Amino acid sequence: MLPIDLNNETAYSIVVFGASGKLAKQNIFPVLWSLYRDNRLPQGTRIYTFCRTPLQTKSYRLQVIPYMNLDKNRDPAKYNSFWMNVHCVQGEYDKPECYECLVSLMATHEVKHNQTVANRIFYLAVPLAVFDQVTLNTSRKCSSTTGWNRIVVEKPFARDDVTFRSFQSSLCNCYKESQIFLMDQLMSKQVLQNFLALRYSNHLWGETLNNRHVAAVMITVKSADPVPASRAEYFNQFGIIRDVMTNHMVQMMAMLTMDQPYSNNPEELRIERLKVLRDILTPNMGDVIIAQYKNNGVETDPDKCGYTEHSYVPKDSFTPTFAMVVLQMKTRRWAGVPFILRAGRALNDTKVEVRVQYKAADCDSFHSDSSDVRNELVLRLHPFEEVFMRMRLKRPGEDLCLRETELNLRVDDRGPRVPTSLASLLLDVFSGNQSLFMRTDEQCEIWRIFSPILSVIDNDRPRPLFYEFGTRGPIAAYHKAERAGFLFFASDEWHQSVDTLAYTVQKSKLLIGPHTGFKPLRAIKSRKSSKRETRS
Repeated sequence: MLPIDLNNETAYSIVVFGASGKLAKQNIFPVLWSLYRDNRLPQGTRIYTFCRTPLQTKSYRLQVIPYMNLDKNRDPAKYNSFWMNVHCVQGEYDKPECYECLVSLMATHEVKHNQTVANRIFYLAVPLAVFDQVTLNTSRKCSSTTGWNRIVVEKPFARDDVTFRSFQSSLCNCYKESQIFLMDQLMSKQVLQNFLALRYSNHLWGETLNNRHVAAVMITVKSADPVPASRAEYFNQFGIIRDVMTNHMVQMMAMLTMDQPYSNNPEELRIERLKVLRDILTPNMGDVIIAQYKNNGVETDPDKCGYTEHSYVPKDSFTPTFAMVVLQMKTRRWAGVPFILRAGRALNDTKVEVRVQYKAADCDSFHSDSSDVRNELVLRLHPFEEVFMRMRLKRPGEDLCLRETELNLRVDDRGPRVPTSLASLLLDVFSGNQSLFMRTDEQCEIWRIFSPILSVIDNDRPRPLFYEFGTRGPIAAYHKAERAGFLFFASDEWHQSVDTLAYTVQKSKLLIGPHTGFKPLRAIKSRKSSKRETRS
């Protein structure tokens, strides 16, 4: 950390709108505290809350304590210092005079410390219904005239292409594109940067990521947890596709498939991403599988029941809790390669990953019955970050036969500690780095891709398929992925129910014998020992 500058003239203010909500309490403030504790926030940063609920700093700090991950042996003094820089403001979102009180408070602190440059960040953790009011009033009443102004917008970014155009107009009429940061908390900066380095700095992978060598790509966002009561209203209104596919998953797809930018400039990277999004073909309902979890008849936990059996979910809800969408691109590099987006809740596992599955070798003289076994390049973002590749090598012994192994490209744990995804993104907001933030025209293209199928789901209300709580999802999704060109391996999916496991074993080309699909489930003892157990 740089030494403290006693003559610092630059003030940094971050205003959290909607501070009384769960997003601010459970995500934003814990991250702000962690950055402050580790001396990562710029010197002279002050935090302001703005919401309709009357808040006081003393009471608010008690409300967020369960989420702050405090170390009682190290943090108390620093924690008290953190809250000396937090100031609460109560006001109505549609009343300009409330924003005048906020800007007056910020100006008072800036003048008090002789800070002549005022940089301000407005973090919007508010419902879509008040979005227009907040953007308009912050731009008119709270903008700094001596420094920069930036606005951070949390998803959802509207509901479809029609509502997004209104969203885009209100945002772009108040702020320049260079000031807008569309936030996706799931985006992992380290893994994506590692992948870009792997692709553009290494001939081996740079030359093989195209339709000549790649058979299929699967992007997965899975959660073993059911829809919680705290998100039930939001989730039932938006569904799984709007929740993760129309932002996080498609953005990952664009990062993986874009051409190399002319420079490391963030704007060049965003231009290349936009080109990719424009080349994604619009899917129809034949490219989609939607499903909803049901009671598996085994769980004794009352929370692990069917989606419509939750007391906080309407009994007639057709909202999908699982979705698979197969996308195609019309670019010369990727034409013919299926991109399979798979997301769901109440599944067997919690993970976020990308699997780039290569075509099988033309000739397999060592193992003739595994002619369709494929290499895979895997980017895992959660539960921990790593990059590894599925490969085949000779089994120990005299016979020349193959076994499955991996080339692990994971960053060494002994390296410097890396901030969490949200913390890293917040630091990018302070520095003005927009590499992992979508432009509004990128998001407009995403809605162009998904709005037709979302319109059918909203208007026709097709009945979703069902899958049991804690399983891999509907078997129809695996059939569709297989028909699209993706191959599942029993060594990945061995810890599933008997009937779906039988399907996987039947369709897979096993590398080290039939026992691969029936390895015993071991207790997770440590981060390292759990790594191989979570491969799926």
